[in-house]
Amino acid sequence: MAKELIFVADDFGMNREINDAILYAHLSGYLNGAALMMAQPATDNAVELAHSHPTLQIGWHLHLNDSIPATADRWYWGSSPARAGFSIGLSQKARQLMLREVARQWELFQATGLECRFINSHHHLHTHPFVYRALLDVVGPQFQGWIRLGKPRAFGSYGFSLLWTTLNWTYLERRRRLSAWRTTDTLWGVHPRLNAEEVPAIIETLPDGFHEFLFHPRTRSCPDTLCLIQLKSSLARS
Repeated sequence: MAKELIFVADDFGMNREINDAILYAHLSGYLNGAALMMAQPATDNAVELAHSHPTLQIGWHLHLNDSIPATADRWYWGSSPARAGFSIGLSQKARQLMLREVARQWELFQATGLECRFINSHHHLHTHPFVYRALLDVVGPQFQGWIRLGKPRAFGSYGFSLLWTTLNWTYLERRRRLSAWRTTDTLWGVHPRLNAEEVPAIIETLPDGFHEFLFHPRTRSCPDTLCLIQLKSSLARS
């Protein structure tokens, strides 16, 4: 097995400024992929940009909080991912909303005509057991892309960085073995923010496998975008 890397930006479609920053980071930096949010203010713009730039790999960014629902006026649990997770786990009403959203958002993604290269979620709620089970049911075993389940890594630390992955790791490891879907082995960039000077050194230490580096470009001049621009030159030299 060889070492495979992918550099992904989340929140494609949230607003036009983010869309512009993501496209800029792809064209001028080291960004490979963008995770598309459905039914958001700039989703249509993001879909147009994706069709116009086929070198940018597009995935589905499921969102269940801190966003505009596709099937309701608002989220019952507000914007907090923790409240969303507990509500989905404990409330039948919340779980039904989640199930409707997973199905509808996937339907909307398929209607774009874009190939879904990968799946992840806003605030990583796809790692919730009920949400992950819904994804398996809705998308199906025939999915040929990959899903973000790599063990989160923080620079300088090999501890867990995500609450839900920490709570559900045993479950997720079991699902990884049972699912036909490909999964990432590690995830970098959850916390702290990626540093362009550290990334090449980290890459050198990675074993063979599939490794994801996560970014959140917000503007053309924000730290994540600038990091990706700097990485294009630094990684080309390494």
